[in-house]
Amino acid sequence: MIKLGSLFIITSFCTWALFACVQEPDYGTTPNIEFESIKKITKISNDGFGGKAKIDSVVMTIKFQDGDGDLGISTSEKNSDPKYKDYRNFEVDVLLKKNGKFIPVTFSPKLGGLMNFPFKPDQKPGPIEGYISYSTQFVYAFYKGYSPDFTEKNDTLAFRISIKDKAFHQSNTIETSPIVIFQD
Repeated sequence: MIKLGSLFIITSFCTWALFACVQEPDYGTTPNIEFESIKKITKISNDGFGGKAKIDSVVMTIKFQDGDGDLGISTSEKNSDPKYKDYRNFEVDVLLKKNGKFIPVTFSPKLGGLMNFPFKPDQKPGPIEGYISYSTQFVYAFYKGYSPDFTEKNDTLAFRISIKDKAFHQSNTIETSPIVIFQD
């Protein structure tokens, strides 16, 4: 009959052996992304002219993987190295549904920019993975009279997203599910 102490030692050893065999994932050095989710948050805010404005915030979440973990960039790196002068590591293109087809809509400045990706806790190079969310706002009063591409109500949008690491490796491009903005 095995004593309780011996059973504990055997169980502990087996658990340790199981976790000791786990290796870091083998991702490529070019980032890879997958679409995770999209949601809309609608709120009413003051428009600055004594009225109210409807605002739709669209939150897009992607899953990312990168083999060498060089997705983020510090402010000092950006300021000290000229190659990062106009560096953007998160690109978002807007697609608007018109006559049953999605067409690109040009925004200036373009959506996206410099995102802070979570690093490995030890800051050493190596594989990382995780989720990152990006949010942008569409103000009903602003777009209603400003852009000929947008209608007054119920515009359906989708977004194309890609990311870039510090070595300028461009990820694959994903497209989000469609979402309706400016709903009553």
